Parts: sequence; C-alpha cells; structure tokens
Amino acid sequence: MADLGGCTEGSGEIKKFSLKSKSYMIRNITLFLMFLINSLAVCPSYAITVDRVIATVGNDVITLTDYKQFVKSMDGNIEDTGKMENKDVVDETLLKRLIEERIILQEAKSKGIEVSDEDVDEWMRAFIKENGVSQEEFEEFLREEGMDLNDYMRLTRDKIISLKLINIYMDSKVVINDDEIEAFYSENKKNYIKIPVSVVAGAIFLRVEKDASVTEITELKRRSLKIASLLKKGESFDRLVYEYSDEPLKSQEGILGEFTKGELIPPLDTKVFSMEKGEISDPVWVSDGVYILHLIDRKTGLHKPIEEVEREIYYYLFEQKREKLFNNWIEVLWEKASVKIQKD
Repeated sequence: MADLGGCTEGSGEIKKFSLKSKSYMIRNITLFLMFLINSLAVCPSYAITVDRVIATVGNDVITLTDYKQFVKSMDGNIEDTGKMENKDVVDETLLKRLIEERIILQEAKSKGIEVSDEDVDEWMRAFIKENGVSQEEFEEFLREEGMDLNDYMRLTRDKIISLKLINIYMDSKVVINDDEIEAFYSENKKNYIKIPVSVVAGAIFLRVEKDASVTEITELKRRSLKIASLLKKGESFDRLVYEYSDEPLKSQEGILGEFTKGELIPPLDTKVFSMEKGEISDPVWVSDGVYILHLIDRKTGLHKPIEEVEREIYYYLFEQKREKLFNNWIEVLWEKASVKIQKD
C-alpha cells in the first residue's frame, strides 16, 4: 500500500481560489482580511470607542462590532443561513466560534509558538500570487481597507501561529494505519464501484387499454399468469413472445435490454435485480400493462481497487479522528480559559 504521508490540511497551506473576475478576487481578499482582523486579533486601533462588550477571553475583549464583522467574514460558510438574518442579535453558536479563535491564539502564544518573517512573507507572496494581483495592487487594496502592509503581516503572523498550534496538538497526533484503511474499505466496498452490476432482461409484455373494463383486466390477469406458468415449466420463451407479447417487445424478440440499478421504472427495477440468471418472474403490473420478466444474464460489477481509493479513505478517516480530537482539545482549552459571555 502506498505511503500516504502526513495530512497537510490545516498546516498553513493557502487555499486556491477559482477566480472568474477581478471583483471576485477582491471579495476573496476582503473575506480573508476580515477573518484575520476580526476572528483572530482585532487591533485596538480599529475598535469603535463606544461599543457593547459581549464576551471576554482573559484580557481580550469581544465587542458587538467584533461579532458583526466576524459574522460578515463567515458569510457563505454558515450552514444555517438564518443566523445571518439579524446581525444585531448575537447567535450563541457563532459567538462561540469567535471565542474559540481567540482561545486558540492565546493558547498558541502562551506555548511560545512563533513564526519567522520568512514564513509570513511566503504566505503573503503565495496569497497575492493565487489571487493574480501585483504587490502594488494588493497594498492599495489594504489602504482602502484602512490597513497597511505591516498590519496585514502582523495579523497573518497570528493566523500562522494558530495553525501551527493546531498542527502540533492535533494533526501530528492523528495516526491512520493500513489496517484501518483496509477495514473501512471492506465495510464500505459498495461505495467504491467502478463498473456497476448490470442485468440483461427479456420480457413478455401485455398491454392494458386505458378504458379497459373489469372483465378485460381480469382476462389479462388470467393470461399473464398462464404465460408465467408455461415459462416456468420450460416452454420456449421465444415462442411465447411471438404468440402473446404486445409491441414493442414482440418485434424486439422479447429483449428488454441491459440495465444498471435504477434505470428501469421502480416495479421492474426492484424485481429484475432480485432475480437469478434464467429465472422467470411472476407478472409485474405497471401503469400501461403487465410484464413477465426473464433474466437472461447478470453481469458482475467491478469495485475500485483499494490502491485507487486509499488516499480518499485516508483523508476521510483523518478528518473523523481530527474532529474528535479537536472537540476534546478545545473543550479542555475552554475549561482553563477565563471566558465570560455577557447576557442581554
């Protein structure tokens, strides 16, 4: 099995944006900057003089303005869009997210985690390159946002510090071994189908007219049961198709076709995929008539080999373990942090 190496997600890798226009690029930069400014380290120089304090994390104050800006930076990344409708009402879940960001940064600084100027420069260069702007254009945008390059680099440094802490206390501790990958693959093999199971089916079709009387329908039921019985006793399928089937199957010599699961209408699909090769079904009624199915062949599907999906499985298991570890870790940080949430 291939060596998958460590997971790099959350370790500071720059997110790649699919940009369609420069205005879209500006929006990405705006959201990123607001995330830095408001969720990691709100600078006192940007704070409003008179503002309502809604929470404190140690000596770090979180105001209503901080919260509103944080919510704005999260726009498009919140599952419950109703939380965005009234930004004057503090949503407890979103506030806790903001507090978690502050707790993580404080924990990272208390652990003495630092980043070099070179790391910050590399992040900034990569961010500018990914968004297709020049250094001058980027600095002009910062000025329009009331920031300068030093502000941006300071805030970026805090972001990288937080990411380093997460890497040390979570990512580096998540271990996924080959046995786990193989067990998951075996238990979920149905999700890794390369070529699906297919069936080749034949049928005798008896059409029912829209204005058919009760007597006519009763006669159709009798005839369909007779045909099914004859087929099960070994009578020639081809002969009975020619003798009894309505169009279009009569001219197709009773060949319905080759299908994968879900391609036929539900009553026929359910029945034909429960049959064995060579089996004859009881009459199956649908809106326009009745079918007596003959399973001509069943073709075995093909699963993707584990080598083809092991990386996908690795990252899935990694995220599962990482989330559990993060929840336990952040709970411990909450317990030891001095967090106070102001009630209205």
